[in-house]
Amino acid sequence: MSFLKLLIAVSFSLPAFSRTLGAESDSGTKGPAYSELVKYFATLPQKYPEFIQVSQYGKTPGGRPLVVLKVSYPKRFVNPRVVSSRAQTLAILITGTTHGDEYLGIEDRLPEWFAKEGVKDPAIAPYFQAGGAIYLIPIFNPDGYDTRRRENSRGKDLNRDFSIRQAKFEGFTEVETQAARDMLINQLQVNQQRLLISMDYHCCIGAALYPWSFAKAPELPGDYLALYKAYGKIMQNNFGADFRVGKTPDVLGYSAIGTSKDYYYENYGSMSFTFEGEYGIEKNKFAQHIQMWKNLIQYGQLTRGILRR
Repeated sequence: MSFLKLLIAVSFSLPAFSRTLGAESDSGTKGPAYSELVKYFATLPQKYPEFIQVSQYGKTPGGRPLVVLKVSYPKRFVNPRVVSSRAQTLAILITGTTHGDEYLGIEDRLPEWFAKEGVKDPAIAPYFQAGGAIYLIPIFNPDGYDTRRRENSRGKDLNRDFSIRQAKFEGFTEVETQAARDMLINQLQVNQQRLLISMDYHCCIGAALYPWSFAKAPELPGDYLALYKAYGKIMQNNFGADFRVGKTPDVLGYSAIGTSKDYYYENYGSMSFTFEGEYGIEKNKFAQHIQMWKNLIQYGQLTRGILRR
């Protein structure tokens, strides 16, 4: 399928909102007020009642609801033979706007696409048929998002607030990270799921970053590194040769302790990435993001993620 046909096939936009934020984020993209997004998310279970659920898993210090969306098949659509042959089914976590000023205009469009189109797409449907689920937190930092600031309302960078044993770093000082951690632990336990992929959307250089994020970190085991590079190649094939793949210190030139990708890799053995969109134009690449997710989910089904230590 040509890229033009692909673009037409997955062109997908949010509804018109009555109130948008007054300033662009640092990604060069304006977005609707968070309250408008929450209202929009609440309509999705009405439109796709069998495939998507919306839940509040906490409140920010500023009183805004923390919202997660889950896309999955109802039990009658799940293949019991596939599920019974595996100790755990798979889960994917997609988060966005952890830095409140890095909204891309991609992460909030993904839930409806997965619920409307993804559940019947031949590349993704087998994942759902095998009992897989996708959890999406489009706006991880609502207080920062509404005020166009990187940090939460307490001045904390949430992507430096995840506990990392390897770095001897204690995080989870903030409501947003604590609530997301507890929600994920509960969902994975209750549904007997294993985290396959986590992706945290950021801005603004065009790259996929994998663990570790901090300086003087140990090298990844060879089998892990090979699989990360294979996932990275899939992303490069979707976004072009200029799209960079590597560790934070190598690609961004600085060290970061307490990132979400390090936490999910260390605790779940998942393929964990920070996705860095491009300034001003990432919102126009929705078709490429959809194709990326099709390819990643297919590859994840084949490889079943990485071996747990």
